[in-house]
Amino acid sequence: MERMNRRRFLEISAAAGALILSTPNLGIAQDNTNDSFANLDTNLGLFLKINSDESIVIGYSVPEMGSGISTALPMIVAEELDVDFEKIKVDKLPPLLQKSDGRTPYKDAEYKQYSIFQETGGSNAIRLCYDMLRDAGAEARALILKAASDEFGVPVSELSTNRGYVIYDDQRLSYGSLAEKAASTKLDFEPRLKDPKDFKIIGTEQRQKATPEIVTGKQLYAMDIYMPGMLTAVIARCPYIDGIVKSYDDKEALKVPGVRHIIRINRIPEDRNAKKYVADGVAVIADNFWAAQKGREALKIEWDDSKFAHVDNAWIDRKFDEMLATGKTNIKIEHGDFDKAYEGADKKLEVTYDQPYWAHIIMENPCSVVSVEKNKVKAYAMSQVASKAMNELVKVLPGYNMEQIDITLMRMGTGFGRKDKVDSLLEAALCSKAVGKPVKVIWTREDDVEQDFFNPKGRHVLRGGLDKQGKIVAANYIHCTTNNDFATHAFPAHYIPNYRGENIYTTILPIGFWRAPTENVAGFALQSFVDEMAHLAGKDPLQFRIDMFNMSEGTPYPEQSMDHMVGKRFITVLEMAAKKAGWGKKLPKGHGMGVASFLTFGGYAATVVEVKVDNDGTLTIINTVATVDPGIVINRLGARAQIEGGTLDGFSAALGQEVNIEGGRVINTNLDSYEMARIASTPHNFTAEVTNNAYAPKGMGEMSLPPAIPALCNAIYDACGIRIRKLPIADQLSKAMRV
Repeated sequence: MERMNRRRFLEISAAAGALILSTPNLGIAQDNTNDSFANLDTNLGLFLKINSDESIVIGYSVPEMGSGISTALPMIVAEELDVDFEKIKVDKLPPLLQKSDGRTPYKDAEYKQYSIFQETGGSNAIRLCYDMLRDAGAEARALILKAASDEFGVPVSELSTNRGYVIYDDQRLSYGSLAEKAASTKLDFEPRLKDPKDFKIIGTEQRQKATPEIVTGKQLYAMDIYMPGMLTAVIARCPYIDGIVKSYDDKEALKVPGVRHIIRINRIPEDRNAKKYVADGVAVIADNFWAAQKGREALKIEWDDSKFAHVDNAWIDRKFDEMLATGKTNIKIEHGDFDKAYEGADKKLEVTYDQPYWAHIIMENPCSVVSVEKNKVKAYAMSQVASKAMNELVKVLPGYNMEQIDITLMRMGTGFGRKDKVDSLLEAALCSKAVGKPVKVIWTREDDVEQDFFNPKGRHVLRGGLDKQGKIVAANYIHCTTNNDFATHAFPAHYIPNYRGENIYTTILPIGFWRAPTENVAGFALQSFVDEMAHLAGKDPLQFRIDMFNMSEGTPYPEQSMDHMVGKRFITVLEMAAKKAGWGKKLPKGHGMGVASFLTFGGYAATVVEVKVDNDGTLTIINTVATVDPGIVINRLGARAQIEGGTLDGFSAALGQEVNIEGGRVINTNLDSYEMARIASTPHNFTAEVTNNAYAPKGMGEMSLPPAIPALCNAIYDACGIRIRKLPIADQLSKAMRV
């Protein structure tokens, strides 16, 4: 393929009758299978293609795992471009990375002053792409207006646009007819952004663009990829926590029809004092999955069960006891004098909450395809982070660089943080390099759970004191956990005059991000605690929270330095949820209502849950109302879907999810023993609402989960007087009701 510089690229673009925005002088890990990028050997940056046949393609840079970001991000460009969103097409950009000097890692390319965000996680996509995409859309519209100005012979100020047309008096020109001229136009004025009150696309309801292909089976995932000569690998990974292979016998495995190769996969990094990225094991490489699976079953492996062979859930609980008994913690946040205020409090509460390890249980198990050839590499990855996929790939393939690697980031069948890890990609690369053919690595469900990077197990110790008026004057939160994470800064920290947040941790199972990391467990503990303090004060739990928020107009939020908590926004989502749920109404016997609110990655969320608890402990979720204030909402339909998904994820985790460890290994590795919520456990009625304001937008993927769990637990207490302080709920109610 002929190499092209930016000038040559733009000449070709103009000759083809299309306007394409691009970013020069950067490297591209190019997906040559995508027609939108065919014949392009340059970095496209923010991709926008307007063709002379009136078709418009908008590219999105953030990997899609079902959150709808592939629709929401193009909506932002389309808004400023002023086109008919129903008619545009969207396409995934290839990874756009800055070239490395060989000493520093690859990182995201840049567009103007912006880094092109290419990661899904932390609810950051909208937050970090919004301004950049508005600028890109406005620049393209300005180029078209300038071209139209020349055609009409009038100043740009006399022109307007609407749904893909430039209008002058009673005349109009389509964007397509202006595309070729616009492609060679230079701007002599600064593009102007729309006033949010004039938005026509942002804030509307739009169906996901990929839905037709998904429901008809045309959407491709990593599992669907086939390359000529491709083999399939299934890997026997050490089932013990951070264990390795002592020895193995592959004689019987090699007798299985279709098995071609058996190779050793070493732990990455091999230093077992460092955090694991790839598990130690043995790969069986065969003509197809079934042969590889049967070959794996025939392997005889002796495992080194590591220093964690004695570990089970009870041992970790005892470890927490020992850690807390030492009193040696890390103080993460402190203001006022907790000890003095607590000592002088009128009423006091000390309570402990426990939550287990949670697995991701992604719908699409890990799977990647890699073909390592002499001078090039082709890879299909299910990765949430473009730069990580590239940087980890070049680590296991020394001698190759981005110019030689053609990587496609596939649409993911969920991720929830699990696909922040690229272990299946690295395994496929190692296998392909070893056998000289394309290799697809497939994980089973058991592999996925056993080898997960788990949400940490934790214990939350809270102490609080009330004054004579029932106001919280002192609180102390100690988070004891299996990872150095904390959300001790979260509400109500900054609304209490004397507060201390501390943490202490140990490391056991490998840890990874899990939807709303740190906040997911802090929400359960802190919002259960606030509820208990409200009851101790003899006050309505909803009003108790509102009174706290009224104490301060705004408070710091250290985890997101650009944010601060605004009490009025908390109150808005609380009152919306309470009104919709009928807070304060007379409930039938055995029914109860609970409320919770939390700030997660800049998004304010509140949940009200109504439950029924029968005499035998049977729990029914009657009604759920969840409201979120993420600032400006891009796609209201997608936002409500994320609220529903996050809330139901929270309920599922609270009701039955728990990773069980025995003898240093995870023992419940499929859905028969790792209990996900079934349809019967979901709310009979569910209302998801999003506010309407002009605050800077935040993401939506994680905000609704943290308040969902405590709202459910608080409702249970209101219904039957049983306080859930340890998750999962499981059979706690049935046991308690029999006492």
